[in-house]
Amino acid sequence: MVIQHNIPATNAYRNLTSNRSGLSKNLEKLSSGFRINRAADDAAGLAISEAMRSKINGLDQATANANDAIGLIQTEEGALTETHSMLQRMTTLATQAANGTYNSTSRASIQKEMDELGNEIDRIANNTDYNGIKPLAADSNKGNGTDAVNNDSKLNMTMQIGPTKGEVLDLKGQDMTLKGIFNDLDKVSGVSATSTGVTVPTTAGSQLVKLISDKKVDKTQAEKDLTNAVRDAMNRADIKGAASVSITLSSTGTIAYNGQEKITGSKAIAVYNALADAYDALDGVQKSKGDTANALTDGKEYIQITASGAANDDVTANANRVVKNIQSAIDHVSSYRAELGAKQNRLEHTINNLQVTSENTTAAESRIRDTDMAKEMAAYTKNNILSQAAQSMLAQANQSGQGVLSLLQ
Repeated sequence: MVIQHNIPATNAYRNLTSNRSGLSKNLEKLSSGFRINRAADDAAGLAISEAMRSKINGLDQATANANDAIGLIQTEEGALTETHSMLQRMTTLATQAANGTYNSTSRASIQKEMDELGNEIDRIANNTDYNGIKPLAADSNKGNGTDAVNNDSKLNMTMQIGPTKGEVLDLKGQDMTLKGIFNDLDKVSGVSATSTGVTVPTTAGSQLVKLISDKKVDKTQAEKDLTNAVRDAMNRADIKGAASVSITLSSTGTIAYNGQEKITGSKAIAVYNALADAYDALDGVQKSKGDTANALTDGKEYIQITASGAANDDVTANANRVVKNIQSAIDHVSSYRAELGAKQNRLEHTINNLQVTSENTTAAESRIRDTDMAKEMAAYTKNNILSQAAQSMLAQANQSGQGVLSLLQ
């Protein structure tokens, strides 16, 4: 028998310490709800779960981003609903003005409403705002805008709709002012004519070449239309040589007048105006004729039915031209609204996918990180009982050394 080292007591103490350590961990896991509270609990599991948590946070924020993008789109689309309504009203007014039962006073009243509707289209476009962004304003789809409502820059909005780089949706702003709607459609303009020939400025010519290369304008048909317009005008003006006239387009977009007769004087004006009109109509959108209309640069030149002071102004022809212009504008607004609607539908599917992915990733992270309460409670009960047993056995082991006292009696 020895008294310096009580091995049973040491063994009982070791087991008691181990059981209490396990009990402490059980209590920590049960109280926190996490199986992994520190890297020592499961180093690999901690690394995996933290990576999953990062992805879950990204997915949740991407969902919020997508919802914000839908809010922006709905703001735009709601504004364009009224733009569409006003364009439809303009069509009604222009068709009304084309009727021969209206005099100049009546048509002037119609023109006033047309102009006011144009002002309202501008106001809606320039004041539709979402968190300081004006996606329909005058400088939305061009650089160095004059109105500077979007910091003089082309408005390209990139929506982050995923937790990683590259998971984006691009949404471009669109100038939906009256000027913007028609300028975006009217790509062919600027023809000038003299008694010796016809020329097209370089910029206008290059625009026509692009329309031809993009298959939006057929070169052969365009030459026929221009030629027929000049021939018709010559016949109306009783000018000989109409059959010999031909109009050709060069590779740079310049148009050339070829005819045996040299047309001069007032008759030349009518012929060259017809050529200018036909050239301007190649893209489907024309500016209305008339001195006042030609002086306008705010988009109203495309909706001018009447023009005071214009010589030989054909109001019926102007009205029909305006109807055609407005129809092109309606198609343009419809196209942009369709793009917005398509992106909104896409975003709704994106949100569903993000939410499902977040849910499944959260479930996977939970299996790694969270405490299995039933399992941990069983372990806690075991360690609690063992701890109490070890404490009792330690007391018994400490008493075992007292047998030595009997030897000293």
